[in-house]
Amino acid sequence: MSKHSILNVPMYFTPYTNDCFQNAFGSIISYLGLNPDIILADYLSFVYDGKTGFAGVNYIHKDATSVEFSEEDLNTSLEYVVYPATTYYNKQKEETSNSVEDDKIKITWYIEDDQDVAYARMKELIDKDIPVVVVVDMYYMKYHKAYQKEHGLHAVVVTGYNEEENYVEIFDKYRFSNCDFVGQISIDELKLARSSENNSGRVSRPIRNLWMEFSKSEQFFYNDDRWRTLIKESCIRMRGEREILGYKCGLDSLEEFRKDLLAKKEQKPEPQLMDLFRYYYSALFRTLSRSRKRFCAFINAIGSSLPEELVNDLTNLLKEAADSWEINANLIIRLSITKKMDSIDKVDEQLRIIWNCEKTVVDKLYKYINEN
Repeated sequence: MSKHSILNVPMYFTPYTNDCFQNAFGSIISYLGLNPDIILADYLSFVYDGKTGFAGVNYIHKDATSVEFSEEDLNTSLEYVVYPATTYYNKQKEETSNSVEDDKIKITWYIEDDQDVAYARMKELIDKDIPVVVVVDMYYMKYHKAYQKEHGLHAVVVTGYNEEENYVEIFDKYRFSNCDFVGQISIDELKLARSSENNSGRVSRPIRNLWMEFSKSEQFFYNDDRWRTLIKESCIRMRGEREILGYKCGLDSLEEFRKDLLAKKEQKPEPQLMDLFRYYYSALFRTLSRSRKRFCAFINAIGSSLPEELVNDLTNLLKEAADSWEINANLIIRLSITKKMDSIDKVDEQLRIIWNCEKTVVDKLYKYINEN
């Protein structure tokens, strides 16, 4: 029997995040001595598929049936991070694959169908004082409000284990779902939650003991060129000058989405459409709201490198856009309940506000980058 605990792992949480993966990743980035507001800032973007009605920030958000992703799928969003394709864990291969680009943080998603092998790797990392982000099914986490009620992927941070007393030490700071847990759960409970089939009834997505490992080169650096690149790429995407995974993105895509949504006002409030509003668009709008808040946090994190007036203007515009996305999340849920299709006009009104705010943000950033 053995035990080990890692001390002083930052329990990252910021109100604007509201994402369990972002919170968990933020803890590890902080543990590496870096600023999550910079490292985890995704490009300002909007991508839309007019054929399906699905949309997203830097990739199309839709139900997935697997935790396996290609390198292309994973690397659409972050300037400072590189993701290899989801990797089947293999100890011999892993020991020779620690190289990482000097200017990137590498985050590798590992899967291992043997829960004992996955547990042994987790122990190995913790013994080296490396905290581990693991993915669990909320349905099996006794402290979570979804326990025995709702299946779903959820990221937590493991910081220790004690085999003699049969527990692991974890924290879970996803306060968006009223979850704020720091404590111990049994090793068996963790293994069960990590190997779940995660069948929600609507879609099954086996977790397969998924976990994430982080690598940082000793030569990793911040500099002005890095944040400028992030801003330039955001401008390129929002100006519609680049496709992402074959989809157009930017302000034109946002306008297309607005018009398509407005056209749905003439449709009958059938169950399939109401489900799209209630379960897909409400979650999508909240995701977009959080992305704008994260970009705002990024702007403030590099604020000393930008004119104060510009930072203030961008902060106000991004907050207004984020608030409007959040308002729309609530409006679309209410619409799905009342089935009053004229309520789409209110959603449309907020989308117009969003478009104007985000266009002004892009115009100001584009002007600054090209003049300085």
